[in-house]
Amino acid sequence: HLGTGNYNEETARQYTDLGLLTKDQVLGEECRMYFRMLTHADQPFDFKEMMVAPDNLKKRILGLIQGEINVQKHGGRGHVIAKMNALGDSEIIDALYNASREGVKVDLIVRGTCCLRPGIQGVSENITVRSIVDRYLEHSRIYYFRAGGEGKLFLSSADWRSRNFHRRFETAFPVKDPSIKKYIHDVILKCSLSDNVKASILQSDGSYVRAQRRTGEKAVR
Repeated sequence: HLGTGNYNEETARQYTDLGLLTKDQVLGEECRMYFRMLTHADQPFDFKEMMVAPDNLKKRILGLIQGEINVQKHGGRGHVIAKMNALGDSEIIDALYNASREGVKVDLIVRGTCCLRPGIQGVSENITVRSIVDRYLEHSRIYYFRAGGEGKLFLSSADWRSRNFHRRFETAFPVKDPSIKKYIHDVILKCSLSDNVKASILQSDGSYVRAQRRTGEKAVR
């Protein structure tokens, strides 16, 4: 069982998280090796499927963002969607700014602190940031990279903050099943990006403005 939160009876009553139950042998072996690294102080393992902190999580995310830039440069359509509690790592923010400058579309759903400024001409005009606070605390972290149409999707325990990359033990794991991947992308992410009831949109000056419904537009919450 791989999840975006922890096992806590109290927070489970008010937090929403995502968990994956799988018999995937590669993921199972990588989980085993990760626990062995923690308990036996073994040398780092060459993770192929999972991204783990403090080993390779940040490096792999930077590589995935660069992959979207490469697609865009070769005439494709780069797109990053990321949902998390907070965004604060300067290297990741610089990579997202670079992606925006190259024309990659970046849609961020950041409930709490966000140190990135969207909508700045020549820097971040292709980036949107929205925060959603509703009845339940949205706690899942979801990373989506269009990857030339392949659609790489990861669930994770980690926000994009320096403490998560360097000072905590975190995991991010791929979702491979097409039906589950489609549900997460089409229902959870698209619904969050369409929310016009509880969403607040981050402006380039650092302020937030509540999303507005156009006349006759259906409410999406």
